[in-house]
Amino acid sequence: MRDAMRRFLLRRMLHVARAAFARHPTPAQMRRITACIAPLIARRESYTTSEPIAVGACRARWIEPSDIATGSVILYLHGGAFMVESRAIHDPLLAAIGRAGGARGLMVDYRLAPENPFPAAVEDCYAAWNFLLSSGIDPGRIVIAGDSAGGNLAVVTAMRARDEGMPQAAGLVLLSPVLDWTFSGASIQRNNGLDPLFRASSVNSFAPYYGAGVDPRDPRLSPLFGDLAGLPPALLMVGSSELLLDDSVRFAARVPESELRIWHDMPHVFPAMRGLAAGDRAISEMGEFIRERTAAAIAGAS
Repeated sequence: MRDAMRRFLLRRMLHVARAAFARHPTPAQMRRITACIAPLIARRESYTTSEPIAVGACRARWIEPSDIATGSVILYLHGGAFMVESRAIHDPLLAAIGRAGGARGLMVDYRLAPENPFPAAVEDCYAAWNFLLSSGIDPGRIVIAGDSAGGNLAVVTAMRARDEGMPQAAGLVLLSPVLDWTFSGASIQRNNGLDPLFRASSVNSFAPYYGAGVDPRDPRLSPLFGDLAGLPPALLMVGSSELLLDDSVRFAARVPESELRIWHDMPHVFPAMRGLAAGDRAISEMGEFIRERTAAAIAGAS
């Protein structure tokens, strides 16, 4: 009963956000909307945060769960339509995943659009990958994770590492990733009106701010139009009512080692939201995946 009430209240808040996003807000307005909603929905976690670290043209921060030994590393690329950053949402989400997976996390504050459009975020995230490698961290102990736009950047980072002959991460964790910048997945229309956070017209209105003037089929914008061979094993988490559901379904169909988890009636990036039993279970599954993928490297270092 308590979980049902929390889900009801959460959906009410998300419907308010959906109405605001449906009016095609500017990036500045989107940031204000997110800042208002974030404290009401974000998870509560205990963690420490480092001072900012210079990583290429951007900064990053270490997020470490309190009172837990960490052996692996999560390179985390946050969502927000490539335009919004919310420490209130993403820092505790990363801490929760890290606690479940026995990992500390590097949160990348990549440059945001429209002030810094494509490919600024792509360059920053790849610089963060190289930063971890140059720090002497075994790539077998690293998982790249991201939600929504950050899920896009996680896949693009792995694709670039493969193409440039760099080591690959032990795995990818993708939460409601946006992988098709043409928004051609069938769920865009099938779930239009069911998704509690977005309408189809909303996601299409976000696109010009990040990728203006770039072919939306460019694999650095839309990984589903690129070569997905040779990527690390991936765990995908997505809600059944999301507009972006089919992005994850199509990715999983093409990456044999991927694990797709479709959660009934869950909203966009639901593990980030406080008080959802499904979110807690998803966090636990992500932790198991991280521990399994990094176990060999950690054992070899001990």
